[in-house]
Amino acid sequence: MENIRLLFQLYFRPASAMSDIIDNGNWLFAAVLVLLVSLAFFAFVNIRLEEAYRIPELGQFYKPEFSQLDEDSPQAEAEYNKAVQQYRTAMSERQKIPVVGDRFFDFFSFDPAAPYRPLLTISIFYVPTVILLISLFGGIGRFGTVLQRDYGVLAVCTLMAWAAAHLPFAVVGALLSSAGVSPPVFLGLWLGGGLLFGVLMVFAIRTVFGANYGTAIVVVCIAWLAFTLGMYVFRYVSPWMFSPFLIFYAVIYLGGFVGGEVRGFGNAFRQRQNFKRFLHNATVNPKDADAHVQLGLIYLQRRQEAKALEHLNKAYEIDPEEIDANYELGKIARAKGNLQEALDHFSVVVDQNDKHALSEVWREIGATYLEANMLTEARDALEKFVERRAFDSEGLYYLGKVLKAQGETERAREMFQQAVDSAKTSPDYRRRDLRYWSKLAQKEI
Repeated sequence: MENIRLLFQLYFRPASAMSDIIDNGNWLFAAVLVLLVSLAFFAFVNIRLEEAYRIPELGQFYKPEFSQLDEDSPQAEAEYNKAVQQYRTAMSERQKIPVVGDRFFDFFSFDPAAPYRPLLTISIFYVPTVILLISLFGGIGRFGTVLQRDYGVLAVCTLMAWAAAHLPFAVVGALLSSAGVSPPVFLGLWLGGGLLFGVLMVFAIRTVFGANYGTAIVVVCIAWLAFTLGMYVFRYVSPWMFSPFLIFYAVIYLGGFVGGEVRGFGNAFRQRQNFKRFLHNATVNPKDADAHVQLGLIYLQRRQEAKALEHLNKAYEIDPEEIDANYELGKIARAKGNLQEALDHFSVVVDQNDKHALSEVWREIGATYLEANMLTEARDALEKFVERRAFDSEGLYYLGKVLKAQGETERAREMFQQAVDSAKTSPDYRRRDLRYWSKLAQKEI
């Protein structure tokens, strides 16, 4: 019942639903749901599209008997010519996909006899492709590491997203199946399911990986090619090669790399869910501020700011001196423009440890004073930070802004140039994050 609730929650609060799926989702439920929805969708939508837009083949019209295959008789030739004429007539009278025509079938298929494909394509091709793309564009780590850590989580979110996206269109297709509506209506249902799936995947990628909207949209727009890859693989490789029974026996009996990796994906998913449950259980203790802080950090990574604030504020209520809670609340307050509140939180952090978060608390203080146009205080804080972190592009950029505002244009230019150079020479996984500050510094130069 919990998973059914999460399914319908995707229609109204997709971001929150994806977060709850990470915590409480079940892969087996999601897999069975995809199979059931795909059966209905293929039966009521794909079958109508296949009937309307299928490209005829000559073999449909010309089926000579075996006794005639080697005969060059006038009768055989006449039958062949008749079949060719029927084939040409069918080709000229058939409907084509609007706008793109038959090029559509280079990338997609309506084959109604393969309702197992969505589950296998998502599991084997689509989820790894998304992880590869987010590793390239999102700067979250190496592909192998992210695959091992996040495959199970993303797979459950993706399967739930596919089922939720196609379920309403399958229902509409069933209602229209006997109404005699034109094929373009069913094509609209097919496209609607794909579009809604893409929208839900944007929320899935943001929640699982903490990506911004731009990165998530780019990944979704490219990752659909995985479905095309799956189509060609299933076309030329027997689907029995991907039989669940064969996969089961491979995991159980072959062991080694294959079995270890599959178990590793599941273990990583279960460990994440168990850790979250442990933290929630720990919050029962009215004096345990740290559990609320950790939950707040998890929700911040998932871009669930409302839930993050709820737990961080609770931690602050339990212990107003909690250093991590004050630091995160200060950053959130600055982002919302509550500058004095941000400074109050940062002062608590500095009083306890002025090197907190690798001294980034001073960068946050300096940026807050800069937004308040308190340039002297901003300069003091940022110079202290840059002295400790001389190659931080963000801190160098802020210091350059302060110096520029104070009229020290040459030194400001020097800071902006250092910000650009630092971003260029940073490790690959950091360079993507620092590109934003490098671009801002280049504009200032």
